[in-house]
Amino acid sequence: MASPKKARKPRARRPPLLRRAMLHSSLCFLLGLLAGLAPAARWAASASASAHVSRALHAVDGAFDKTVLLLRQQQRQLRDGRVHVAVLPSPAPALEPLRQPQLLLVVTATERSDTERRAAGLTRAAHALRLVPPPVLWLVVEPAAEALPTARLLRGAGVAHRHLTYGKNFTDGEAEAERHHQRNLALEHVEEHRLAGVVLFAGLGDVYDLRFFDQLRQIRTLGAWPVAMVSERERKATVEGPVCGGSPWAVTGWFSTAAGAPAVRSAARPPAGTVDVSRFAFGSALLWDPSRWDSFPVSEPDASQDSVKFVQRLAAKDYNKSRGMPNRDCSEIMVWRGDQFVAT
Repeated sequence: MASPKKARKPRARRPPLLRRAMLHSSLCFLLGLLAGLAPAARWAASASASAHVSRALHAVDGAFDKTVLLLRQQQRQLRDGRVHVAVLPSPAPALEPLRQPQLLLVVTATERSDTERRAAGLTRAAHALRLVPPPVLWLVVEPAAEALPTARLLRGAGVAHRHLTYGKNFTDGEAEAERHHQRNLALEHVEEHRLAGVVLFAGLGDVYDLRFFDQLRQIRTLGAWPVAMVSERERKATVEGPVCGGSPWAVTGWFSTAAGAPAVRSAARPPAGTVDVSRFAFGSALLWDPSRWDSFPVSEPDASQDSVKFVQRLAAKDYNKSRGMPNRDCSEIMVWRGDQFVAT
């Protein structure tokens, strides 16, 4: 027969006050141990921080007390009828807003060249334009059938650009007509989107000084400069451009070294009545200026519809008027004087 289980005695529990005291003493011991192990620099930093806080509070209290005293003093003066008007200093003159430089619209016609030569010319132009201070917009025009390699090149060029293409086919004997079509397409894009700036026609083989781009932003209507052309077949260089001088500064003639020795034309007339697009830049507002377009008869389709021929004839017309005579149409024409553009 199993023996009956012995009844266990209940364990005596500690009073709650004693447990709290033991827990409190343990926490105090741990905090003291950690405080002893902490470096002295932290205590110094905390002491200095508390000193800064106390000084800041005292300063705020002092400023508040001074403000209260001033308000009470003003209230007494208003009651006594004595009002003092404070004379505020005149505001500083407003700073003039920064003028954003003119947008440079660089038009590059890819012309009829092989793929390697076109890629080399575009790469060189991209390296040059990347060094020009913004804003600069590069307009590159070429046939749609050859646009894919150029599109890859332009995406990695690091220059703000617009790639314009067309589907019209030209034969091998129409290289000049295709080049003319490409430039017209670029000017049509500028006119359609009202891109206000200075238009420069930059070919794949053109070389520029960076200081020249800085000076281009000074042009408002038209600007011209001498250009050196190198012929690979004839192995010679030809320089053509305006002859400037007099007072006021004006175009007094045109010179050319095509015949060997420099020949200066006494009349201020560009060769063949036009100015090659590589010899001048112009403000894009001329493209949508009705007063400029009305200067040519509508019955002449080349002058009224062809943008490139329009600006060529406009440049020739205005430069022919700028021979030292005041004229409103050519008051903003600028010519290159060795290192900068100067208004005529």
